[in-house]
Amino acid sequence: MTPVEARVTAIAASIKQADGVTADGLIAMLGTASYTMIVLVLSVLNMLPGPPGYGGTIAIIIISTTIARLRGVPLRLNGWVGQRTLPAGVLSKMVKQLQWLAGLVGKVSRPRLEFLVGPRTEAMTGWFILLVSAPMIVPIPFINAVPNVGIAVICVSRINRDGVGVIVGVLIALLGLAIAVAAIWGAIALGQTVMGR
Repeated sequence: MTPVEARVTAIAASIKQADGVTADGLIAMLGTASYTMIVLVLSVLNMLPGPPGYGGTIAIIIISTTIARLRGVPLRLNGWVGQRTLPAGVLSKMVKQLQWLAGLVGKVSRPRLEFLVGPRTEAMTGWFILLVSAPMIVPIPFINAVPNVGIAVICVSRINRDGVGVIVGVLIALLGLAIAVAAIWGAIALGQTVMGR
């Protein structure tokens, strides 16, 4: 069992035992020192469909935890974001998706190019995740999936100390970012056209 698979198994057990999980509670459950694991779980959550405003909320949580990590302050969410209860059905799907992803990547992932996953690269990874996550706040359907796949692959690969996997994740995330920016640009252009009539 790879490191990420072991962590995912423990997370799945904790979530199943919990009776209602808030965003802040989920971060506490994951361990506030494990930034990479937190972002991995959040990115998988944001691949799944949810109620209106759900995707943007998860994106805000990813951005908030990333900023906290870059600033070196405790990973806690205050206010309505932290107190928002995550839908039980979505959490259940997230656990299954996370287990599938961890198992899939675990089959091909192994320690290699470890200089790309060392402590010195953590800040760079954080800034990249901020860049990719920013467009997800915009409420446009279907723009979150591909960027979050890339972020998830980056996180799994960092946990498994696989630099090649990080490169693959970055490429996927950049593709997703390009799709998101194009969708936002198209929505703005369409809005201007409608308003101009």
